[in-house]
Amino acid sequence: MAGCGKDDDKDSSGATIGPSRDECGDIDGVGGDTGDVPNILGAWTATYGTNQYNGGACSVDGLEASDMKAWLDGAMVIDGRVPDQLFATFNNHEDRFFGIENHGGGVVFTGIKEFGGHSLYLSIGGLLYTQPAVDRDEIRGYGYIGVDLDGADGVIDCWLQGDFRATRSGV
Repeated sequence: MAGCGKDDDKDSSGATIGPSRDECGDIDGVGGDTGDVPNILGAWTATYGTNQYNGGACSVDGLEASDMKAWLDGAMVIDGRVPDQLFATFNNHEDRFFGIENHGGGVVFTGIKEFGGHSLYLSIGGLLYTQPAVDRDEIRGYGYIGVDLDGADGVIDCWLQGDFRATRSGV
């Protein structure tokens, strides 16, 4: 957020009207109306697979299902520029998962991670909104990890899928 406001928006007369919505992470503009999409940039606490669906039966030697998803649980940081140059990192690892957000709060991140000698193809996303019960912003939706067991042919051999939830960190 240190760069927020660097490129101020201007009205039709050229007068400065405030920080750029795209740069500051609030894609539909500042406001408290029920349709407001919160700022997506910053620190989040993520969980994946609390409700897991094993349609692809993906536990292999050296890569159990619980290990495969463990790196997604914990600290997530979303950075970049809204709406189409976002990236997420997990637990201070350098792997970047690139994302996009729409004006309705729909967000998705995808990428590839080498883990346990296998290539993991990740897709996570959901709806970004403010959860009134806890007065925190949340992203709730889905997660999919496709696994290329030999890492050479680019074919997803098995997968895990389940829910994804990220809650804004801090106060």
